[in-house]
Amino acid sequence: MAKTRHNHLLDTIDEIITNAKKKGIVHLYSQDESLTGNTLTINDQQLNHFGTCGYLGLEQDMRLKQAVADAVMSYGTQFPMSKTYVSSSLYTRLESLMSQMYENKPVVLTKNSTIGHITVIPSIIREDDLVIMDQQVHASVQSAVQLLKAKGVSVEIVRHSRMDLLEEKIKEAGNKYNRIWYMADGVYSMYGDFAPIKEMVALAEKYSRLYLYVDDAHGMSWAGPHGSGYISGQVGMHHKMVFCGTMGKSFGVSGGVIVFPEEEMQRKVKIFGGPLTFSVQIEPPMLAACIASAEIHLSDEIKIMQHELAEKISYCNYLISQTNLPLVEENQCPIFFIGTGMPATGYNFVKRMMDDGYYVNLGVFPAVPVKNTGVRFTISRHNKLEDIKGLVEAMEYHYPKALEDENRTPNEVRKAFRLPLIEEGAAWGIKKAKSDLGLTYEKTIGKFSEPEWNSLMRADMSFDYKGIEYLEKAFSGNPRDEENWDFHYLMIKDSKGKAILSTFLTSTVCKDDMFSRPEVSRAIEAERKLNPYYLTSRSMVMGSLVTEGVHFYLDKSHANWKDAVTMMVEKLSQIQDKENIASIYLRDFYDDDAELRELLQDLGYVKVDFPETCIVKNLAWNDREEFLQGLSKKSRRHIKYDVLPYENFFDVEIKSNPSADELRQYKKLFQNVKDRNLAINAFDYPEKFFLSMAGQAGWEFIVLRLKPELNETSEMVGVAFNYRNQDDIYCGLILGMNYDYLEKYSTYRQLIHNTLLRAKELGCSKLRLGLSASMEKKKFGATVKPMIAFAQVKDNYNMEAIEQVTVSQA
Repeated sequence: MAKTRHNHLLDTIDEIITNAKKKGIVHLYSQDESLTGNTLTINDQQLNHFGTCGYLGLEQDMRLKQAVADAVMSYGTQFPMSKTYVSSSLYTRLESLMSQMYENKPVVLTKNSTIGHITVIPSIIREDDLVIMDQQVHASVQSAVQLLKAKGVSVEIVRHSRMDLLEEKIKEAGNKYNRIWYMADGVYSMYGDFAPIKEMVALAEKYSRLYLYVDDAHGMSWAGPHGSGYISGQVGMHHKMVFCGTMGKSFGVSGGVIVFPEEEMQRKVKIFGGPLTFSVQIEPPMLAACIASAEIHLSDEIKIMQHELAEKISYCNYLISQTNLPLVEENQCPIFFIGTGMPATGYNFVKRMMDDGYYVNLGVFPAVPVKNTGVRFTISRHNKLEDIKGLVEAMEYHYPKALEDENRTPNEVRKAFRLPLIEEGAAWGIKKAKSDLGLTYEKTIGKFSEPEWNSLMRADMSFDYKGIEYLEKAFSGNPRDEENWDFHYLMIKDSKGKAILSTFLTSTVCKDDMFSRPEVSRAIEAERKLNPYYLTSRSMVMGSLVTEGVHFYLDKSHANWKDAVTMMVEKLSQIQDKENIASIYLRDFYDDDAELRELLQDLGYVKVDFPETCIVKNLAWNDREEFLQGLSKKSRRHIKYDVLPYENFFDVEIKSNPSADELRQYKKLFQNVKDRNLAINAFDYPEKFFLSMAGQAGWEFIVLRLKPELNETSEMVGVAFNYRNQDDIYCGLILGMNYDYLEKYSTYRQLIHNTLLRAKELGCSKLRLGLSASMEKKKFGATVKPMIAFAQVKDNYNMEAIEQVTVSQA
């Protein structure tokens, strides 16, 4: 059976970055024939450069340039040998200088910091160790850690800079592991916040098994004695810490440096260090430039450079403090982040700044949560004070205009980043633009007219008005939180009362892996045997986890349809904040509306793949032969040989008002399927959902029993829970089976076959066969259509934890 279509994080990232590229914000090219460090030419426009990671500007230092030129003439462009055999003579000098910078500790030099992580991490961490990664540790560290999973190393993540949660994990680990490695950045590349390194060291002192692995790539040169970095400046080279730096940012050259607390660890890396032993080494011209930079770092001149940069950073902080710009993190780091909230505002703001002559970066998912998009810029020694002043003035001018363009207010952004709110209207006098559209929001469908609701919603959805009424009753008053759903109904009309948009959503405690691949959910379920609410959160889902089909009516012929969608998203955001909902899933969309997809992405939703929907549209055949002729040759053969020969094994009964005992038997059979099928991994449905079905309008059950000659007790081996809505759409919603008889009697196919026959018998116009097992359903004449959803997650933590499981199960 074919695998069900599920989303992968890489697909989501592809969608986001492609969208940003279309808007002319990323994947740009410099057109400069020579560089000075303070400007960039992009699209024929010279821009003030506020995006560099060369904070001290050493990449333009004449001493480094001259060292490169001299080395080229002396050594050539490359020393094409593995370091296992022979190293360039320049390595001896550079290793000595770098060791001096780091308290004479043993060092290893690599081509870059990414290769450094790939070299070191698999060499020093063993199968009986535990790795705990900070949620925001650099992607290069996370990539290297994935190599450990093939060796069986346990890997977990912990919320960003939460030392209390780190300590909990250390205590939980007990004596199970030889060493516990906590991996973090010294300076985080998006917001510019610092690692709580003193607290980290205190924990390492407290727990003998805890070791630290710190990537201080963004902290080097501009901080610490001899430019050794932020971490070194705070705690020095701790005896239980592996320090990683880069020479490819503020150091002005290229290459990575790893500093070890002991020589034995360095020795192992040199012996077993993957790319270090089989890759070509750092080129002689770069080694010479590294030496020139290291000599500057070891001189008193580095203090002067650090002081110059610190003054510019302080000046920028002062200028921003005189504005209402929402600076997410204020410190003495050269990285600044101005929050914009929604991606559309971020795109707008970056484009405006570039048009005005300032190059800045966009910080967007997955580097930050979708609703925490912002503009990231950096300060370097290249930037003049007047340029910094011009940058802040331009931001103060364009920021409110970007908000107004996207109909956002300053406090909406501040709430997203948990920043102090300001007096409404005080900042730039921005107020939300009033709309001629009217939104009705209710918590029960009973507030709406049944004819109007059905006329808008039921044509392409499994449940009509009465079916949703039943769900409201079934999923309320149950003993467990996850068995109770809140319902959210939205209808948006224009000033003349014409409906433009209508939908409903349900919110409850959900499994965060509900749309992950089954093997991922299976691994997570093993943990849930001990902790039932592991990786769960309160989520809001368009439609519900029972209904299927398109739960969203939108009149795209209306001139204000985009305003209606925006209004819906804003209302959902308000509900999300009020009810502490972690994630929203707008599900069951066909992937053929690029305009709607781009709008929802601009509003903070990322596209994710979703299981296919299966619909039988042709029920107009008169007999079996005509039905078969309407199928493909392959499907006809399947029905003739894999379905029809099994018909006579069963007694088939259609029931609309079964007893409570029968419903309990149906539920038991359904649970068999639910426990095995993790295509959509949800909590169990409450018993009330099943026991209240008897006699409910629309519900009926197709029950399969083995004939007496095959089973003395005529055992029930399969049941289909089906719903017929008022638009004559028949919906095969859920199935139950006894797996002891599945293969011998082809029970699953008989349930599908009898559901098809029943839809025909009732004269229905269409049969919906639900999600998953699409290839099997296609053999019965179903049209299989790819579906997508749009997700908006407040906090990436659970998503990233699931991605760790996803990678380990790949």
